[in-house]
Amino acid sequence: MKIHNSEIFIIPVGHKELNMIYSPLGNTCYQVDETMTKQIMKAIYKKNLCRNKIIGEMTTKLLNYQLPESLRQSPDEYKTLSLLPNHICNFRCKYCYSKQGRSHTIINRKKLQTALDFFINPDRIAPQTLKLFISGGGEPLLTWEDTLYAIVYAQERAQQYGFTLWTSIITNGSIVNEEIIETLLKYKSSVCISFEVLEDLQNSLRGNYNLVSETLTKYGQAGVPVMLNSTITPASVSHMKEMVHKVVSDYPFVRNYTLEPVTDHTLFDSPEMLRNFYTQFSNNYFELKKEVEPNTIWCSLDEMIDTKKLRYCPGKLCLTPHGTFSVCHCVSAMDEQRYEKCVYGRITEQSVVFDLEKFKQLMDINAQYYSKCSDCFAKWNCGGECMTRQDQYPENFMDEVCNFNRQWLTMQLKERHGYFTEK
Repeated sequence: MKIHNSEIFIIPVGHKELNMIYSPLGNTCYQVDETMTKQIMKAIYKKNLCRNKIIGEMTTKLLNYQLPESLRQSPDEYKTLSLLPNHICNFRCKYCYSKQGRSHTIINRKKLQTALDFFINPDRIAPQTLKLFISGGGEPLLTWEDTLYAIVYAQERAQQYGFTLWTSIITNGSIVNEEIIETLLKYKSSVCISFEVLEDLQNSLRGNYNLVSETLTKYGQAGVPVMLNSTITPASVSHMKEMVHKVVSDYPFVRNYTLEPVTDHTLFDSPEMLRNFYTQFSNNYFELKKEVEPNTIWCSLDEMIDTKKLRYCPGKLCLTPHGTFSVCHCVSAMDEQRYEKCVYGRITEQSVVFDLEKFKQLMDINAQYYSKCSDCFAKWNCGGECMTRQDQYPENFMDEVCNFNRQWLTMQLKERHGYFTEK
């Protein structure tokens, strides 16, 4: 419940006499009883004209906030480039978001150079640290020569113009050789390998367990920074603890292990099944955070409580194999239903061209775009949720996503502020 016309919210904490008064933009949260709740509501309504000193001080802190800054006005402002070199893949993962766009399309080398010239350019942005993510689309290491060219050209150009460039390759872990390792070590690049860790899970969802296990071990033993990512599905959610403990014991060189709930509502027969999945995921994840060393595991939702944003993601400067720019790395192929909606730029014979009006329209799809977000206490933490989920999920499934976000944030607030659900 939102209090009057403010961005301050009342959240029940599970005890009939207690509430949290939460000001997300003010980074302030109090647990109070019903009497104090009413007093604070009255003070906020009267813009803090309150004689009670304690209520006045609390209300002042709650009201001390500003709305998030406006979103990017132009792609010129991006400091990260996501590069998808191809649409080719040697795996057939059951939950793949880009399977509809599979083809033999490979990025044109000249267009790739033009994009990198635009991205690493002191006339566009002052020299600073930039990031280059090379991912799929497809499997980037299947067209290694193009990936190699991108890394070397980008690094040399960054050095020439005074930039620092951080690079990482997201891969399915099926390919490794000496040249790849030498290149990654030379340019201090990392790899993030998608892996389901347990043999039965990997073979049923992605395949090639032994190959991927051996590949990531070779990277780790060679000194390449290795990160792992597991997409948690209904098949794996009950095995999360086993997965994490196996990574800790068998792959100690892994620097970070990411666990993310799957983005594919078709894996669930009903909204109730999705709700139960989310409950399992959050319970298992919060328990694991207490069991393992800090920073061992990570989920994008970990940032929810500390992130205040107008839009779920800032949008992306994502170069597709077609030589176009997409706002989302999940949408990169012309055969995909959302391609036309998400593409806002292209590379011509001589330059990079953006449709700035379309870019602005895409940025305007945010927490203020959806009417259902208006009175939601989590809206400034989730930023209106992921546009991909909003586009693809039926409304009753999307309701469960929103409920999940609110429950996760509530758990974080309780944990941080020491609040409880029962006396």
